[in-house]
Amino acid sequence: MSEPEELLNIQQAASFLKVSEASLRRWTNSGQLACLRVGRRRERRFRRADLLAFMEEQPARVATGLKEAVGARRRHTLIGGLEVDHGTHLCGIYGSDSGRVELAAAFLADGFSPGSVCYLVTPPSVRNAILMSLEESRPSLRGDIDAGRLVLSEHAASAQAQWDRLTRLLLEATRAGAHSLRVVGDMWGMAKSASPEALMEFEAGFDEHISRRFPVVSLCQYDARRFSGLAILNALKEHRDTFRHPADRVLA
Repeated sequence: MSEPEELLNIQQAASFLKVSEASLRRWTNSGQLACLRVGRRRERRFRRADLLAFMEEQPARVATGLKEAVGARRRHTLIGGLEVDHGTHLCGIYGSDSGRVELAAAFLADGFSPGSVCYLVTPPSVRNAILMSLEESRPSLRGDIDAGRLVLSEHAASAQAQWDRLTRLLLEATRAGAHSLRVVGDMWGMAKSASPEALMEFEAGFDEHISRRFPVVSLCQYDARRFSGLAILNALKEHRDTFRHPADRVLA
């Protein structure tokens, strides 16, 4: 028997057609493009043959989807004067407490303008030092927290629970009119309550569940003193955007 045909997830299929994931969802919802539904979450999976057939039958629609994808890639936010595309998912690595604070504070510092919401996902003991650093340059920080421009949270104990928590928070912000979001998560907080497998599951699914669904830029911070070299290598594999980013913005 021949091997079963490889199925593409929605991100891979969008890359294959060079269109946006939103276009794929619209075409499958309307029945114009065939897809399979797998797993408890009924996630879309695509056959290459179906995608090729769709390209031949619907060239105009694919061209329109490509324009949508190009437009989506142009949306960005400014972080420290650097244009960063929405959907960017970065891995920050630090080797000291001061380095952890430096990376997080620099990432969040200019994210409190109208229409923006920042999220700091850390244990309370870590959070306080970052807030103190931010407050030095932004004395109104406590007002930002009260107004919901800075949301404080902690990691959940499983990948699914953390995806659900972030989804709920980001949906609340976008439904209220926010158009630019940024998230800093200190991953040692999750590692203390979740298994290594759950942490990597969370990172592996982060783009599909969070980055591609919201106008968000994310920084997942790893403590080089606590995580093994192998764990950090695996984390970097799940944060490929990191290699297109200036090193001084993700290493401290």
